Amino acid sequence: MPKSIIIAIVVLVAVVVIFYVVTMLLRKRTEDRIIALEERKEDLFDLPVQDEIDNVKKLHLVGQSQTLFREWNQKWIDLSSNSFADLENHIFEAEQLNDSFRFVRARASVDASEGQIELMEDDVQAIRDGIADLTKQETINSSKIQDSLDLYDALRAEITDNADKYGAAIGELETQLDNIETEFNQFVQLNSTGDPIEASEVLETAEEHTIALGAIAERIPSVVVELTETYPKQIDEIEQGYQEFLAQDFKLPESAQVEERLQEVRDNLKQSSVFIENFELDRADAQLEQIQLNLDSLYEIFENEYKARRDVAKNSGIIKDYIEHTRGNNKNLLLEIDHVSQAYVLTGNEMGTVRNYQEQLEQLDAGSKELLEVIQENAQPYSLLGKEVDTIISTLDDIEKNQLKISMDLQDLRKQEKVAQDAADTFDREIRIIKRFVDKRNLPGLPQAYLDKFFATSERVQSLYKELNKVKINIDGVNHLVDVTTEDMANLKDATDDLVDKARVAEDLMQYANRYKTTNEAIAKSIARAYQLFERDRNYAGSYDEISQALEAVEPGATERIANVYHTTKMIPDYR
Repeated sequence: MPKSIIIAIVVLVAVVVIFYVVTMLLRKRTEDRIIALEERKEDLFDLPVQDEIDNVKKLHLVGQSQTLFREWNQKWIDLSSNSFADLENHIFEAEQLNDSFRFVRARASVDASEGQIELMEDDVQAIRDGIADLTKQETINSSKIQDSLDLYDALRAEITDNADKYGAAIGELETQLDNIETEFNQFVQLNSTGDPIEASEVLETAEEHTIALGAIAERIPSVVVELTETYPKQIDEIEQGYQEFLAQDFKLPESAQVEERLQEVRDNLKQSSVFIENFELDRADAQLEQIQLNLDSLYEIFENEYKARRDVAKNSGIIKDYIEHTRGNNKNLLLEIDHVSQAYVLTGNEMGTVRNYQEQLEQLDAGSKELLEVIQENAQPYSLLGKEVDTIISTLDDIEKNQLKISMDLQDLRKQEKVAQDAADTFDREIRIIKRFVDKRNLPGLPQAYLDKFFATSERVQSLYKELNKVKINIDGVNHLVDVTTEDMANLKDATDDLVDKARVAEDLMQYANRYKTTNEAIAKSIARAYQLFERDRNYAGSYDEISQALEAVEPGATERIANVYHTTKMIPDYR
């Protein structure tokens, strides 16, 4: 047999074997899925759904609960009667297709069956959950009713046993208790006839009403106490205090309106009682807050008048003596001003100010006499009289404070003169020290600008002496001269330092530069120019600039080094 035919036969056999193996694998895989579907179907069918439904039927549900139960029951009937049979047909069809090697259609049928059983499993779970909720709600209602009834019974007992604590609100409280009791009876009826869901809603409403009523009842007693005890007691206290005020011939401000405001408080109390009776507690609280504000303001009026009476009695007695004391101060101050004005120029109109105080004191004296007569006659409220007394005393306080300031300023004139005299002596001494210091430097002469500054400062010192030697000294002018001269002296000291330092360093630089004189023509010319500026022109700063620039050209840093040596070793001048 030819070799090619043998190869063809082998390939054909291999293909057949491979096809057979693949076919068996596909059939086996589909068969496994069908077996799994059968098991899921059996597990689903074996669930005790019917038993659970039968147990709920025994509850004899009605109303909303009965409606829900019928829906779940009908859904189970549809599933058990139709869906299971339909699923069985689909599974059988898939088995037939798989056995006849129609794998594509078999797989499609298995896919559809798996999707169907998933929906059925979800529906069965939903049915069981719904049935369980109905049973659970019945159990919850049974356990919850006792707690709710205990809460209600405790509230009714509290209100009934303490009816007097609730005042006008007791009638509405009892009505609300009866309404809640009706809701509990409705719950019992619904629950016992088999409608646990609607019964649960009624029970929850009854419990909410009980809690809300308890919260209201808790707020009422404190409000009733305020209405029946606290505020009536305060009204009695204010009325009693008002009568005592009248008996003692107190005068109250027109704005007090005690009787009108007390009547307003009484009317507000009646209105608050109506709010409480109608359970309008927020409006009652707002009304009571306004009542308290009115009562507090009346208490404050009486307290202010009592305090004002004590203050008037205390302060009115010192007014006369205080005026006389201030008059004495004014008289002494006028004498002091007259005495001081002989030696000093007074620029603050002290005499006019003190004479004006005298006029104020005369007016205060006249006003205080009238005020004391009014106080004696008890003709006005003490709060108003107290303000007038305080005004007089405050004015006297201001006058005395200003008198003391003027007196201290006058006494300070002598101190300021002494300070200025000491400053003038110091300036004069420093001028002489500066002159001696400059003379000892043996300079060829002094620049005109420096001489002008020196003589101007000396003249300023002499002007200060002239001002101090006048018969009547103007301290303001003297102090100004002291300030200006102080600044001039500082400038002169700085100018002296600069003059001497530049001259001395210029000399040192010229002496140092001589080492380059024979070898460097530029240095030689610079030394000559610097020397001319120093000796002939007395321009020590110019001489310093000339020689330092030339020296830096041949030996950078030499100027700074020589200058540092000078400043390190020089003595501090006596004028510093």
